[in-house]
Amino acid sequence: MPPKTVPLPTYNQVTKHNLAAIQPMIVQLLKHASFIALDAEFTGLGSNLGATRANDMQERYQNLSNLAKSHALVAFGLSIFILDSSSAPEKAQDGDSPQNPENAYKVHNFNFSMLFEKDYMVSPRSMLFLAENGLDLNQWILEGIPYTGGCRLNNEGGRGNPNGIMRSIFKRIMNQHVPVVVHNGFLDLIFLYHSFYADLPPNLAMFVADLSDMFPGGLYDTKYVSDYITREQSSFLAYLFRKYERQDARSNSQYKSKDTPGAKPVKLFSTFDVQGRLPLPPQLARQEPTRTVPAKNANQPVFCEDYAYHGVCKKNMKCGKSHDLDVILDAEEAALEAKKNKRRKTKATTNDQVTSDNSTSQDDVVMFTASQNEASETSTNRPKEDTENTTSGAPGVDRDSTSEKTDASTDILSKSGTTKAKAQIFADETLKQPSLSSSSSDSAPAENFHSAYFDAFMTGTIFAHQLNEHDATEVEKSAKNKIYLIGKSFPLKIEKSAFSKFSPGHDRQRQGARVPEK
Repeated sequence: MPPKTVPLPTYNQVTKHNLAAIQPMIVQLLKHASFIALDAEFTGLGSNLGATRANDMQERYQNLSNLAKSHALVAFGLSIFILDSSSAPEKAQDGDSPQNPENAYKVHNFNFSMLFEKDYMVSPRSMLFLAENGLDLNQWILEGIPYTGGCRLNNEGGRGNPNGIMRSIFKRIMNQHVPVVVHNGFLDLIFLYHSFYADLPPNLAMFVADLSDMFPGGLYDTKYVSDYITREQSSFLAYLFRKYERQDARSNSQYKSKDTPGAKPVKLFSTFDVQGRLPLPPQLARQEPTRTVPAKNANQPVFCEDYAYHGVCKKNMKCGKSHDLDVILDAEEAALEAKKNKRRKTKATTNDQVTSDNSTSQDDVVMFTASQNEASETSTNRPKEDTENTTSGAPGVDRDSTSEKTDASTDILSKSGTTKAKAQIFADETLKQPSLSSSSSDSAPAENFHSAYFDAFMTGTIFAHQLNEHDATEVEKSAKNKIYLIGKSFPLKIEKSAFSKFSPGHDRQRQGARVPEK
């Protein structure tokens, strides 16, 4: 059976040719954002991975700064999530379903091809990985948006200059007073700071102080949430995306059958209406690539454990085992169900033994008191919830590859702005996509596809699920301005110390500074 061809989530490919035309539309969409997800792709991670994971955090920051200065940004992914205010769920009573459990988002995806104008280092292995996962090297070289990095120079041109436009868009993202979301994003933030903002500060304390002032809506890291709040078994990006997509699809299905007798309570879930490409002149439009989904094979080998736990496989395309996340998640669910069945059998056996012992003497049964009956029921009929909770794991440790990536309130986290007014602007030009929360695995993006916009999109959908699972107030309290650190049992806290100063580059940006509203 030939492989099926399925479109990837719709996105806007931004190049030096259409950047100026698409900028005003990005600015308008950012004004209505509920939250914003970012991702970055680089030309390499350096030859000394140990240096970028140094135990001393100042040394680690210095090494990562040197990496960002010597390498280049290949692509910048931006996903803008706009919550439909009419879909806001109502609070449910304990044990009951919310009146409307659906959080419906409109999503606009952007993939910026970036081309550094200075000399830089390239890792052949990293570029091969990106090429195997969808990067068009010819398009990158011929159409990439030129940028200089560091502090902006006086001779870099005016507003129409691509480098200036990218810096302006980045400042708009900073100034929206909504959550900005990354996944394992420490290195992403270093690269983005250096590429679109200013020279990197000389030390970590200054860098953290700058970030705390740059993003008034707060920085959130979905990997930190998944490891230390949700406590997931694995926390690499594609795993979380597919797992939560399946869970949301089930909740959506339950909600649609809510009037069925015996239906279970429905949890909060999210749906994502991925918007069509923004209207551009025909000469600037670009065809959307497709991805290939292998046909299901009954003789498919067992899944790759390295990929299941870490999100990477050293054998890459040559691995003979399955990297299909549905296969991995199905196996996990089957193993969990097998454990539950084993416990049920054990409990049933215990009950049978107690019944047998108690029936040996009718006189003994008659002599049972009410208190003894209660004690027996407590010991032999343990609630199902207790047995299921024994499967909870400890906080996750790092299982990722090196490539993983104003006072905000609940109102900010659910901000929708004038979404309907915005929708009217683009209604005639944009194509409406069905929600990606579908139970069909064919409609889900492939786990072996890798790009900046797609990683940003996955990061945003994961964050939406985490807001549903833990409540926006809890996420804000527990995860705001905490960035995941590889190999550490604590996050990087984005807060200015009383003893630290802002960097000279950030001070210049503050003085000159905030982007005026148009």
